[in-house]
Amino acid sequence: MKVLVTGGAGFIGSWIDQVLLKEKHHVTVFDNLSTGFSDQVPEGAKLIQGDIRNKDELLKALKGQDAVIHLAAKSIVPESVKNPQETFDVNLIGGQNLLEAMRELGIKKIVYSSSAAVYGIPTRVPIEEDDSKWPISPYGASKFALEQILSAYHKNYGFDVVMFRYFNPFGPGEKHDPETHAVPNFIKATLQGTPIPLYWKGEQERDFFYVGDIAEAHVMGLGKTGFSYYNLGSGKAIKVIEIVKTIFEVTGKKTGIADLGERPGDPPILMADISKVKKELGWEPKTSLREGLEKTIRFYKKIEWFEKNKGVIISTR
Repeated sequence: MKVLVTGGAGFIGSWIDQVLLKEKHHVTVFDNLSTGFSDQVPEGAKLIQGDIRNKDELLKALKGQDAVIHLAAKSIVPESVKNPQETFDVNLIGGQNLLEAMRELGIKKIVYSSSAAVYGIPTRVPIEEDDSKWPISPYGASKFALEQILSAYHKNYGFDVVMFRYFNPFGPGEKHDPETHAVPNFIKATLQGTPIPLYWKGEQERDFFYVGDIAEAHVMGLGKTGFSYYNLGSGKAIKVIEIVKTIFEVTGKKTGIADLGERPGDPPILMADISKVKKELGWEPKTSLREGLEKTIRFYKKIEWFEKNKGVIISTR
């Protein structure tokens, strides 16, 4: 298939590019490079620099495509709280803009990168796909709103839609600046010997899983017709402090903890029920937590070495 990957120069998008190419699909990446990097687009994929808020740019990029994997978004929760207008402008208006461009060109297959943030504070654990959804951040609200729009495009225009709600992905290639995600921050602090920033003393439980497994799910989703929505996670919960301890073990280093206290709005536990995606799509995570952390630590060690020696990182794999 000819597949357009919006946000394909970003952390998760670049992994999806790799799997698509491995499966012999033709890949076009559409990215404004605001948080993505051109050097993360793999050889064999075409990069078009553009913004999903610009319909003319989308129409040009979409011509001749068979399907879209849509990841382009403002994805940092604290940023969405500070600037909700921009979050809705990109995630909701930009997303609907993409759907209209697809409709004009007769492209009716989309795999959408959603988020566990759509659930807000869960009513039970593990969380099932049809549990209540009351997002507590503008980011989560924008993701859920586009889910509802996708439902309307399926009902009215015959779109084939697959939506994936991520829990806590991690892995090599995450280069946000500033970084807000737990695992890369913990690894960087450990390698640099600086205190690890930790809320709730690390007693909160989360569902961490490896980015390579996410990529596999998205490519599998291209073969699905109709309207489907799935949780993606490990199906297990682990205390955040245990992640820190494992990083200490793997690196052979130990550093202090910067106790950030309690963070309002944080549920004590988040965990995905992944039985639906296992049954309907045949997907389940293959990479263990420790193996994923080992691969991620190797990536950040390489980053540290190059920065110290003023080198240039050629590959993030």
